[in-house]
Amino acid sequence: MRSAATAPLDLDRYVARIRAFDGPRFTVATEDRITCDGRTHPMLSVTSRARGPEQKTLLVLAGVHGDEQAGLLAVPHLLEGWTTDGDHVRLVVITPVNPVGAAKMSRVNGDGHDINRDFVRFVTAEARLVRDVIDREKPDFVVSLHEGPQDGTFMFANRFVETRIAHALCDALARGGTKLARRDYFYRRLRSPGLAPSSRAQRALTTVWTLTLRSKATIGYSEDRGIPEIVLESPARVIDEDARVRPHVDVVTAVAGLLAR
Repeated sequence: MRSAATAPLDLDRYVARIRAFDGPRFTVATEDRITCDGRTHPMLSVTSRARGPEQKTLLVLAGVHGDEQAGLLAVPHLLEGWTTDGDHVRLVVITPVNPVGAAKMSRVNGDGHDINRDFVRFVTAEARLVRDVIDREKPDFVVSLHEGPQDGTFMFANRFVETRIAHALCDALARGGTKLARRDYFYRRLRSPGLAPSSRAQRALTTVWTLTLRSKATIGYSEDRGIPEIVLESPARVIDEDARVRPHVDVVTAVAGLLAR
């Protein structure tokens, strides 16, 4: 869902800021390049340097929808503060997943495709890259960062996210000052504020979409592979940048803490 809280991202400046993290703590690499309207934009990976012998891998996807930019803005804050659990958790961030969308403030990519519906046919280079990263990194947990029009923050969780983990993440958000949504962006009431867990009805709908529309989001693709994934949806109307990015930083930090146990 599009955010009205910010002007289009200066993508060149953003990419330079992310590349500046390459060094003793992180490796920054260009995973792919997407060309549109005569301009070429990189898709970057940022990987924390290994220290422990038995690390779990946390994959973060930022900027799947280019007009939902809180996740993109959160990445530098996340990297700057990444000191906790480094011996136990390996962080991998893909940003921006949709570079043309980020540059144009658009949900879709340069060819008009919604990347987050392309995890069946893999028509888009961006979805293929995410698929390949998942296959290569074999993450223990995936966090996808989004924004929506709802009042408050909530998360979708696939069926491999344990209930205790999901509630612990909501608690971490609340402790950090994030207001938890009582309804999702379809205006469905959430039994537990901030949490839209997987359900039989939701999985049945996903199956219908897959078979009839050949459509699936990252959360369904992860579920097919037995990988826990949450999709964080913060409110797009927040203007203050610190408040806007806080839920994204806090939830990733909380997932890392739980993986380190």
